[in-house]
Amino acid sequence: MIGEGYWATGVTVRYGYSGMDLYGWAAQVDFYDNGFCDDDTDAGAVSTQGTLKTRYFVREGDGADAGALATAIDAVKQDAERLGISFPDRAAPPTVYYEGDGEDEEWPPPLGWRGMVNEQAQRLGWRPMYRDEGAEA
Repeated sequence: MIGEGYWATGVTVRYGYSGMDLYGWAAQVDFYDNGFCDDDTDAGAVSTQGTLKTRYFVREGDGADAGALATAIDAVKQDAERLGISFPDRAAPPTVYYEGDGEDEEWPPPLGWRGMVNEQAQRLGWRPMYRDEGAEA
């Protein structure tokens, strides 16, 4: 590791099939050290990074429930903080992202996803990421 700790820019979420005709939310934190193209192998300073994520989709009810989304986000955020990963307000405040910004056909978002994701960012005191463009396909 280079630097004194790890940092992340926020939490990434996705919505998907979780079995038994139900869907749910998954969340992950991608974290980094302070290295950036400055490894010093002679000194043993090698930059590292990692990912912490929910093992399963968190589901609640029959739809894209905001409670399940909040639970998944809180689980990875709290575990990250327990591991010493920070969410600093650098060039931009941390936020909640949807994987692939909602354009990944493998993980299509549910209707209303922009509003749901933005609400979670605001709940955490973070910056909302997406413009709500009304009805979503």
